[in-house]
Amino acid sequence: MARLVFAESYFDSIVEITSAKLQNRLEHLLELMEEIPTFGSRKVRDSLKDEFGPNCMTADLSPFELVFEYDAETDTVYVYGIRHQRRIR
Repeated sequence: MARLVFAESYFDSIVEITSAKLQNRLEHLLELMEEIPTFGSRKVRDSLKDEFGPNCMTADLSPFELVFEYDAETDTVYVYGIRHQRRIR
């Protein structure tokens, strides 16, 4: 099981999630990351790569994208935060 490490930016960004349904979906995604840390998309927009690094991945949390990175050597998932899909360029 992969270890999750949360960046400060994660805690700053999740304040945008105001619905209980979306909070539950986020919790489900985080649990999935522990089990299958490579499940996300590697097709990431350049603006996210510029902000979080070239190896970041995303997972759909409509209307947001959850941004993270998996380090296979340490079996660690670095969870960076969420970005609203409309704001990603």
